[in-house]
Amino acid sequence: MFNQLLQIYPDAVISSQPSANPQLLWVKDSETNSFIGIPIERLSEGEITLLNTLFPIDHTNPTLRLSPIAKEWRNYLILDGPFPPFHSENIRFIHYMITNIRSDFQYDEWKEAVKSLFSNEVLIVPLSHHHGVIIEEERNLAITETELFSAIEAFESDFFIKIHFFISHFKAPHENLRALFKLEKKLLELSLSEHPEERIFTREKSMPIYAYQNLLEKDRQILFSDIHTILADDPELSKTIKTYIENQSNATLTAKKLFMHRNSLQYRIDKFIEKTGIDIKSFHGAFFTYLACLHIFDE
Repeated sequence: MFNQLLQIYPDAVISSQPSANPQLLWVKDSETNSFIGIPIERLSEGEITLLNTLFPIDHTNPTLRLSPIAKEWRNYLILDGPFPPFHSENIRFIHYMITNIRSDFQYDEWKEAVKSLFSNEVLIVPLSHHHGVIIEEERNLAITETELFSAIEAFESDFFIKIHFFISHFKAPHENLRALFKLEKKLLELSLSEHPEERIFTREKSMPIYAYQNLLEKDRQILFSDIHTILADDPELSKTIKTYIENQSNATLTAKKLFMHRNSLQYRIDKFIEKTGIDIKSFHGAFFTYLACLHIFDE
């Protein structure tokens, strides 16, 4: 069967261990004890569902033991199974993605450490060897972005991993919950491709890259042609403007990150505004310019 997979997906890769690349779907060849990574962009949702059915998580990583309720949630989220039992009016997903995961990763110890961060009981559902979701029901106390961020350094130090989270908002369960989960996972993967150094993402942070990815290529060329002409030959100016917008137009913080004098930064900002006629200190000007910067860095 695996030879057939390689014929169907000739750009798939073979490895003794699955990597943490979120762009690959890994399945295990039980005969050779090796793994095949298939580019997710080559797969339809139906193909992903079929591969997850034929090669479920327990086969791709036997160290991950799922409780009955975790299996129900996994089946619901990725296999279109029935909706699991639910005890709260609102729920949210906190996705996690572990990069540079090691073969000796102590999953059970890590899971208990994560659970200890929350004031109330949460459910952790691993969906692959490096990706999963924490399901949190709304209570009086919910973990904040700041609290989660403060724990990341300890996690990475104790378990020798690099971890990223996508924190969603509490919502009542509805028929679109599965679609919401898939969209949030996509937002996390898109955000990681643009900002691999970041540890925590939200829908607000992820929206610019999502909006850019959903623009047709021909529309990108038309919309950003004038800015492209100005910035393409000046990579330093492009980097400066992009970093400035990413830091909420905070000149002091931007200058510090770029190791630049604040006056030099202001000169570059004024230079850009003068050349383009776009006021990047306004919301609309900053949003449009940021998409243009993504277009330049995407080439």
